Amino acid sequence: MIKFYLTYPALAMWGFAAEASLRAVQLICSGVFDRYPDVNVILGHSGEAIPFWRWRLDNHWEKEGKRSLPAKKHPTHYFKNNFFVTTSKMSWSPALQFVSSVLGMDRILFAADYPFESMEEAVQFMDNVPISDIEREKIYHLNTEELLGLSH
Repeated sequence: MIKFYLTYPALAMWGFAAEASLRAVQLICSGVFDRYPDVNVILGHSGEAIPFWRWRLDNHWEKEGKRSLPAKKHPTHYFKNNFFVTTSKMSWSPALQFVSSVLGMDRILFAADYPFESMEEAVQFMDNVPISDIEREKIYHLNTEELLGLSH
């Protein structure tokens, strides 16, 4: 697939999201989280569009996947319990609101896509997005501290 993206360099960011989300869904469907329920994965760019596909993933799992895939539960279960997503270059309030409605604010981590994107823009977005101060603190550092066992 790299040949296509080299032909259209402006689409490389789309290719990364497509590849990352495909690999994340493969992990979800593989049953790995049934065998290792405490494993966590950090996925960038607000979940690489997986939150948007939530209903469709669960719907197809219900119709055919539960009979043919190793995963024992709906894909959404694993996404909500085994994944954290970052804000990296998703500095758009509606995207943050949607992702938080799918995962909750406790599963979102601050990140910037440096050197590809501006660190200043990422911070400015988080400083000004219309969320509560405690939600901002969770995203900026509290969720990461909890995930990495750094909380007091």
